[in-house]
Amino acid sequence: MLDDFKENKFYNYAINLKKYYHAYIFEVDNIEKSMPLILAFAKVIVCKMHFTNREKCLDCNICHLIDQGNYSGLIIIEPDNIGIKKEQVLDMQKKLSYKSVDNNNQVYIIKYAEKMNQSAANSLLKFIEEPLDNLYCILVTTDKRDLLETIISRCILISLKQEKEIYDKEDIKKNNDFLLKIYQEKENSLPYIKSMFLNYYSKREDIIKAFNIIEMIIDNIINNSKNKDLCDIISNELSNISKLYLINILEIVVLYKNKLLTNPNININLFMDRFIIDISEVIK
Repeated sequence: MLDDFKENKFYNYAINLKKYYHAYIFEVDNIEKSMPLILAFAKVIVCKMHFTNREKCLDCNICHLIDQGNYSGLIIIEPDNIGIKKEQVLDMQKKLSYKSVDNNNQVYIIKYAEKMNQSAANSLLKFIEEPLDNLYCILVTTDKRDLLETIISRCILISLKQEKEIYDKEDIKKNNDFLLKIYQEKENSLPYIKSMFLNYYSKREDIIKAFNIIEMIIDNIINNSKNKDLCDIISNELSNISKLYLINILEIVVLYKNKLLTNPNININLFMDRFIIDISEVIK
């Protein structure tokens, strides 16, 4: 499982772009089994050599210390018999309030984040709202719905849950055509492209579903999938877009989907205008 993240789009963001966000929520099926994967992601953030040229850092003191649980720039909090208390969060904040001696990024991981009591969650929220430079938060939970909405809205959600929705071929084709139209027209035909999309997906839940399909399409192109059903639908023109552009598009899709997931009252028309413009800017 440790190497699985090579095929995960979120790790591709970090590895290819070296671009990180200050707070993440990892939603997983099994927290303990997922920890090697999450620690691998933490290493990408902390170690300047980790996955340079997409290879593991084979001889690095930092990564060895992380593996041994002895690296001061990586703190892991987990519940005791009662839960995660405010004192644990405050103690973690104090330890990380100083820059690391090697000037590397620092990461704190909160396992079973849904078990924070109200005081702990409020203390964490303030810390997330005012992030320190080079400090990154990873919350790990089996169900994001058990976290405070205010915390969810300030984090990038990464779902590693295994259940996969089966999508209709017609839905896949619609989203392929939508992506292709943006690529061909850029923002020049924004009203038409937007109306084309909203004609099929006008509700927030439907747009989230469409964005999931767009992720799947791009992910399959990036990884050269041999899925015949998808290969028959995905346009050759899309397949010719450079991987760097595709990764940038994928990042935008995930960020905008996160906005939908955390904001039930979003203005869909303005949201889609901004979304199409942002993707158009990437592929100019």
